[in-house]
Amino acid sequence: MYFTKYLSGASSDGGTQTNPNSSLGNYRSSSVVISGEIDNLFDSVMSIEAQSGITEYRCICIKNTTIDPIFNVKIWLSAENDPNGDQTIQLAIETPQTANLTDGNAQSISDELTSPTVNTANHNGTGSGISNWASPTDETSALEINQGDHNYHLLTEQIFFIWIKRIISPNAEGKSNVNFTISIKGEIE
Repeated sequence: MYFTKYLSGASSDGGTQTNPNSSLGNYRSSSVVISGEIDNLFDSVMSIEAQSGITEYRCICIKNTTIDPIFNVKIWLSAENDPNGDQTIQLAIETPQTANLTDGNAQSISDELTSPTVNTANHNGTGSGISNWASPTDETSALEINQGDHNYHLLTEQIFFIWIKRIISPNAEGKSNVNFTISIKGEIE
C-alpha cells in the first residue's frame, strides 16, 4: 500500500479525532479511513435532507507511507453506486504550506455545510493551494497534487488533502448503501 488515508479534524498532526462527521479540515488525525465500511466518511442522509436536498463536505488526508517517492500522483472517482443519480460527488485537492509538507494542515471549515475556499494559488500560507471542484471518472481526467507550489510527486511521509463534496438532489429517493470509491495512483521508480 503506497498511500494511507486518514480523517482530518485533529488539532495537531496525528492527533486524536475519530469522528468522520468532524473530518472538516485542519490537521491529519491518527484515525484511518476504513474502506468499505458503512458511514465511514459521510453519515446517512435523513428523509428531510433527501426531500430538500443537501450539500455536505469532508476532508481526508493522504500520506505517502512508503520509503520511496511516489511520482505523478493522480486522484479520481473510480466507482459510484447511485442508480438514480440523486448523489453527485466532487473532489478538490489541497496541499499544506510548502514548509510543512509532512505535517501541515488544510483549511478548516466550521461545519459540514460550509464550503472550503477554493484558491489555486495560495490560501493557507506560502505555497499551498486548493484545486477547483471536479468529478474525474478515470485516470485521464484525474486531479493532480500540483497545487500552489507543490509538484506532481509525493515524497516519503509527505501529505496532501482531498476535499469531498456530496450533493444530494432535492426530492431524492430513499435508498441504502449508496457509496463511492476514490482511486489514488502513483508510480514508484
